[in-house]
Amino acid sequence: MSTLSPISQSFVDQHGDAEFAARAPWLDQLRQSGLASFSSQGLPTPSVEEWKYTNLNVLEKLSVEPSSIDQEIDPAELAWLPEDMAAHKLVFVNGRFHQELSEIGDLPDGVRILSLAEAMTSDADLLARHLGQIGTMEDAPVLALNTAFIDDGYVVVIEKAELDNPIEVVFVSQAGDATTHHPRNLIVAKDNARMTILERHIGDGSYLANHGFEVSVDGGSHVKHYRLLEDSAAGINLSTVKTRVGKDSTYDSFVLSMGGQLSRSEIHVACEAGGAHTNLNGVYIGRDSQHIDNTTLIDHLVPNTTSKETYKGALDGKSRGVFQGAIVVAEGADGTDGQMSNKTLLLSDESEIDSKPQLEIYADDVKCAHGSTTGELEETSLFYLRSRGIPEATARAMLVEGFLAEVVEEGVDEVYQDIFKAKISTWMEN
Repeated sequence: MSTLSPISQSFVDQHGDAEFAARAPWLDQLRQSGLASFSSQGLPTPSVEEWKYTNLNVLEKLSVEPSSIDQEIDPAELAWLPEDMAAHKLVFVNGRFHQELSEIGDLPDGVRILSLAEAMTSDADLLARHLGQIGTMEDAPVLALNTAFIDDGYVVVIEKAELDNPIEVVFVSQAGDATTHHPRNLIVAKDNARMTILERHIGDGSYLANHGFEVSVDGGSHVKHYRLLEDSAAGINLSTVKTRVGKDSTYDSFVLSMGGQLSRSEIHVACEAGGAHTNLNGVYIGRDSQHIDNTTLIDHLVPNTTSKETYKGALDGKSRGVFQGAIVVAEGADGTDGQMSNKTLLLSDESEIDSKPQLEIYADDVKCAHGSTTGELEETSLFYLRSRGIPEATARAMLVEGFLAEVVEEGVDEVYQDIFKAKISTWMEN
């Protein structure tokens, strides 16, 4: 067993005192396996290649006590969708489901939307079949930590159904004296299912929100998973998404990272059957001393699978961005088509980006490519706009928004694009 840092040891010690709402032998075993995996690894340091550019020393300043619901929340503060957009709404405060602020509504046959804590009682067999089964905790210490503290989160199961309205999920983090929570979320879609999840992360004060996601898409299904990371200036948001994509199925991901002192969105997708496809798209915008990390891995495990990945960012002040994208084509996975692109605008002399796109190809007859560019705003375009009487600040905002909007338009359904574009515009105005 490795020698743990003080903060890692604090998490291990806290686990023994934790109380959970529901317990079952298989769940206890899963939590204990998460604890054992985390205890052997500890929190990652920059000496770990995948964490070379992101340092979690900032966690040393946080308490590791489990979070609770302490403050009242004005429902108006949660509003972010258009008033006329109907949705199945779930709200979580410090990782716990908040019944009064949620409104799931009526659901068609074949659709289940509920909290993980409720599912532990009502759908224990379902959870036992899926939870902890997608991906592994090996070399994933942050997910292992999440697994050790599995307690609540959301569960969406859809089979032979198409959900017309999106599922809205809002995660609220409140600091106070309690600063740490580990929501675990499960998404299962099969037999030509269709759904869209709109997810927002907000908070107040200093905290750690460590999210774990397991996603299974199979049998010709299509899941669209759009996330807005809008955490507080002192908040830390870590998330690990493990996705399995089956035959003729698609997983679409879009992440807009714009908040938090430190955020890291880690997405691993395994294309496991012919016709599997994934689109990974993201926008990251930072200022001051924000640190925004997007790390992805797409595994093409069998022949005839495809992927497309596009991330763009704009960084101002002393902010730092990280993009680590890997496409791995397994031996025998002929016919793979994987495309990746990362482009970043540096809006100040002190902002920086670490970009590391990678290809690992062990098969023949594949079409794979990656590219990465970093630069400043084009002076010619800026001059053109200013020559037509547009103030410099407005002209800069127009160019940045146009640059980032391309990813929104490519990665998000048209009906939801204005939601994310408005967030980018507000960021530019401020």
